[in-house]
Amino acid sequence: MTLTGSFTQAARRLGYSQSSVTAQMRALERQVGEPVFERLPNGVRLTRAGTVLTEYARQILTLVGEMETALRRPAANPPRMTVGIVPALAYGQQLARVTHIGRRLLSGVQLALRVMGTAEIHDAFRAGSIDGALVLTVVESDDPTALPAGLPDQPRAERPDDFTEVRLQEVEFVPVTGVSRARGRASAGRQVVIADPDCPSQRWLPEFLRLRSDGPPEIHELGSMAGVRAAAQSGLGCAMLPMALAASPREATGLRPLPGVPRMRWNASLVSARADDRPALDWENLTETLRQATALACAVYPDRREDPAVLPALDPGVAGRPTP
Repeated sequence: MTLTGSFTQAARRLGYSQSSVTAQMRALERQVGEPVFERLPNGVRLTRAGTVLTEYARQILTLVGEMETALRRPAANPPRMTVGIVPALAYGQQLARVTHIGRRLLSGVQLALRVMGTAEIHDAFRAGSIDGALVLTVVESDDPTALPAGLPDQPRAERPDDFTEVRLQEVEFVPVTGVSRARGRASAGRQVVIADPDCPSQRWLPEFLRLRSDGPPEIHELGSMAGVRAAAQSGLGCAMLPMALAASPREATGLRPLPGVPRMRWNASLVSARADDRPALDWENLTETLRQATALACAVYPDRREDPAVLPALDPGVAGRPTP
């Protein structure tokens, strides 16, 4: 009626008889208690009461539509959780593990993975582009709410309780070099290939070699662990690789332990914003997904430890824990 301004045209568009539409409008006016339409020679128009009634009816219909959309959303558009992963934990097998386990544990939630450098994670949280991050943190840190090493260092008073850190699993990293480099110890350690200059697992080896020699080594930043592994295999330099990658017979061909350098451990941790309002169950399932994926990566290959070298005192923001 509000669109056509006529009982006759409204009945025709709805497929009803004019008498049926007229009867319904009269019943509505009786329920409202005053006229809703003003009869004119060439049609009808809304009265003041009719205008008020129409506005509220539109709001009700809008809410009903939103309700129907929300009820359909779990099946058609599941909620999305975006997780940033630092390159040191984002090699191909590990990404596949996270995805497979996430499909099983995060029922009704779409898990999206984003590989990003440690220094990029803080900006991603501020921009709202990620919900959580899988990072490496130093083992000795006793602060459960600290951001991972490499993120912008801000006084705690300016961001109290902004982030939480859930420690999932200690991850072992192995210093490796190409087979050709291992044969010539004089040149081993002069060049280092890394994936992420702000990640503690990648910062540690250049610092160790700097303290052990007369000057800093030449550093090549490649952005991914696959690139780091390939560069080390080609003889470009030495590197710290996660055990699951360094011990793989298929992927670690052409690599050997770097002489005189200990293996190290860092925490794989889930970092999230405290203000996030997602259901607690989603966070529990995400935490368990990352915990299982990281634990599986650490258990894939048998232990092949060497006698560790003596570890010099390093900056706590760089050092992890030497493998016993």
